[in-house]
Amino acid sequence: MLILQNIAKHYGGRTLFDSLNVTIGTGERIGLVGPNGSGKTTLLEILAGHLEPDGGSRSLSRDMTIGYLLQDVPKFTGRSVLDETLAGHERLAGLEEELRALERALEREEDTRALARLSEEHGAKEHAYQELGGYQLDAKAKKILGGLGFQDEDLDRPTEEFSGGWLMRAALAKLLLMEPGLLLLDEPTNYLDLPSVVWLESYLAAFPGSLVLVSHDRELLRRLPNQIWDVEDCTIVPYSGNYDFYLKAKALREEGLEARRKAEARFLEKETRFIERFRYKNTKAKAVQSRIKRLDKMEFAGDRRTEKRVVFRLPEAPPSARVQVELRAIGHAYGEQVVYESIDWMMERGERVAFVGPNGAGKTTLLKIIGGELEPTSGERALGRGVKLGMFSQHQTEALDLDATILEEVQRVLPTGNQERARSMLGRFLFSKEDVFKKISVLSGGEKARVALAKILASPPNVLLLDEPTSHLDIASREVLEDALSDFDGSIIVISHDREFLSRLADRIVEITAGTLREFMGTYDEYKAVQDAGGLAVRDTNASGGGISAREESERGEEPGLSKKEEKRLAAERRNALYRKRKPVADKIEAIEAEIEKLTAEIEALEHKMADPAHYETPEFAKTLSEYKRKKTVVTSKTARWEDLAERLEAIERDAEPGGA
Repeated sequence: MLILQNIAKHYGGRTLFDSLNVTIGTGERIGLVGPNGSGKTTLLEILAGHLEPDGGSRSLSRDMTIGYLLQDVPKFTGRSVLDETLAGHERLAGLEEELRALERALEREEDTRALARLSEEHGAKEHAYQELGGYQLDAKAKKILGGLGFQDEDLDRPTEEFSGGWLMRAALAKLLLMEPGLLLLDEPTNYLDLPSVVWLESYLAAFPGSLVLVSHDRELLRRLPNQIWDVEDCTIVPYSGNYDFYLKAKALREEGLEARRKAEARFLEKETRFIERFRYKNTKAKAVQSRIKRLDKMEFAGDRRTEKRVVFRLPEAPPSARVQVELRAIGHAYGEQVVYESIDWMMERGERVAFVGPNGAGKTTLLKIIGGELEPTSGERALGRGVKLGMFSQHQTEALDLDATILEEVQRVLPTGNQERARSMLGRFLFSKEDVFKKISVLSGGEKARVALAKILASPPNVLLLDEPTSHLDIASREVLEDALSDFDGSIIVISHDREFLSRLADRIVEITAGTLREFMGTYDEYKAVQDAGGLAVRDTNASGGGISAREESERGEEPGLSKKEEKRLAAERRNALYRKRKPVADKIEAIEAEIEKLTAEIEALEHKMADPAHYETPEFAKTLSEYKRKKTVVTSKTARWEDLAERLEAIERDAEPGGA
């Protein structure tokens, strides 16, 4: 059992906890929730004994062992991954060393009595070693490491060869192997891929000890805890049940508190009126003093605290061709490591695609090829007419200029560097007033992610490429981002280990394994249900190997029996015919695109004008509003015309393809 009594913790002038009292008993499973900066990590550090509180006491049962996973990347050196994982069992490691020493002594000893004594001691220690699971420890460590994504060939590699994310996995494996009485996990899924998250959930469900979990993964909070602790107003409000129960119970509690606040406000107003009215009347002095004393003793619910949340909506997606992305025979390799050999894939307007699969399978590589950040080793990437990509990667924050201010960073990507527009955009991401002049270097991970997202919106895309977009975002911010993306009328390709995020957004799943793409047409929940049932209704999108049949040759438009010269002549005629058909349509499309771009700039100028409160007071406002509505109508009309022409151009190009109608 672990008990915190009257805990207080302050940072500068800010109070995180005041008179906090909590108890963690045997077998309890607690989910710790609250906005970023509310004190969740601080509480874990106090529970673990890593941080001394400013007041209060911490007491721990003598037999209680604690394992704590920090968010900081560990510094492992001098051991292999497997040895580092095993090193967490200090008692077993000590027993093993003692057993080896006794065995060496037995080999040297010749005295019968001494041999008997050494044999007895060896037997006792061997029994203790066996009772602690020493002989199964190696196999168990390998199983845990495998579940967290390590391959067999990784286990003997030095830890120095691995990235920070993989070292975090090794640290987690080390803790899980220890099986402490109390396991404290601070965002354990941050560096995991989706298969490893699912495995960890299954492992923790069978974990016999107590668990305190800080996570923004709502599925973990639904499935693992039997109580939720909400860090709120310098204390903890406990709720019995999982995350769904907590949401309902908290909503009811807020309703009750709001009703109490209103009743208290009415009572306070009534008592104050009485006191003010009769304060100076001798006949009422006793009654006035009685009311003043009663008010002083009363505890009020207080003003309702509202958490600031990111509130934004994505801009309307510019029009584009029906087929937005097409990959043809794409191959890619990093040196001798081949990621893809020959894959074909395409995406149409309005689709919401999720790339899933283990780390190292090539998800990010494929996303970078689509985004144009990575040139494939072979094959061709083609974007449809009018396609504008917006890419947010999990390393996007690292590309920010640490010496720049927030305002400067966003202004750089605006066509004219317009400060007013940049500040307006940043305001939607909770950067207002003097905040915009903060240096990037002093921002938290979540704040940097918001700056990177704001930069994407500076040039409205119609295809969003998102690689782990929810990293560093708390649950409230994730939900707002989900809402914005759900309302977005463009296309999305996303990589995420947040299962709820995928469930809300994706309607097409691409499973990537060992350079192979397999597709499931449906939501992530439907995909998981089919997987859990032991099957997967997928379509292999990889280019097929082998030769081409005569029938396939015919369908591809190759006419057998013609000379090479004749084939070239016919091909040239087809190209010329296609050019004559498509040029007038393409010219009209380009002209309309230029008109839409010009009108959009004019509309933005009118929006900035109307955003000025002083403009409302002038006679010009009605004229500005009328002009704004007229231009919006014209843009809508021209966009519809653009879409018709784009469809016609696609039909012309489709009919010209081999096998086309």
